[in-house]
Amino acid sequence: MIPGGRAPEYLRNDATVIKIIKAFWEGDKYIFAICHGVQILVTAGLVDQRKIACYEHVKFEVESCGGIYVADDEAVKDGRIITGKTWQSHPEFYRIVFNCLETTDKKVENVKASVSLS
Repeated sequence: MIPGGRAPEYLRNDATVIKIIKAFWEGDKYIFAICHGVQILVTAGLVDQRKIACYEHVKFEVESCGGIYVADDEAVKDGRIITGKTWQSHPEFYRIVFNCLETTDKKVENVKASVSLS
């Protein structure tokens, strides 16, 4: 989960932060980012050809790196990347986030059940 605000403006310059985000991506994990948090996704190279919802002042960065800025939705899921525009997007954003987590939790339970049956 990458929060918004001013922190991502600075955190995107931290190689360890970018390494962590890339590790999540390479590990087939969900990545959630809202508002300016998308700046970290941009730096990690994860927005190309993906639908991205973000704060309107980050739109240029997203589009410059090949991302598709979503104007009409407050939050969007594109594969394992879930993004939202602002704090006002929380209802839509967290609805998607919790759905992803619930789905992941059910998959883990199914795997555990099938392993214990074997």
